[in-house]
Amino acid sequence: MTIAMALALFVAIGGPLAVLQGIAWVNMVHDFSKTGSLTQAVEKTFDGQHPCPLCKKIAAQRAHEEKSPIAMKVDKKAELFVGSARSNVPSPIARAIVYGPAPFVVMPELFFAPPVPVPIVAAS
Repeated sequence: MTIAMALALFVAIGGPLAVLQGIAWVNMVHDFSKTGSLTQAVEKTFDGQHPCPLCKKIAAQRAHEEKSPIAMKVDKKAELFVGSARSNVPSPIARAIVYGPAPFVVMPELFFAPPVPVPIVAAS
């Protein structure tokens, strides 16, 4: 259940696009480093002037997600249903709650003081 919730949260916050963007950047650094130094490859990757086809698709998808509203508008008014005074639904039964003894209290001698004073070691 926790894994399903984490996966749903990952998808909801745009995790798949972030993973794809990371993969695109790694591929771009790899491709650009074939023709120049690693520093130049990193600069070309993150300057925004040399996007790869995957980066373009990711940017288009992000723009599409920003245009679509998160919450849908509802044109209908909220309808309120009020039950009549002669409702067939029974009211809950009020009962006293009776608790049994605590299962972890098995040794009452834990609650008493020790039988003898604790010895103090003299500092020499």
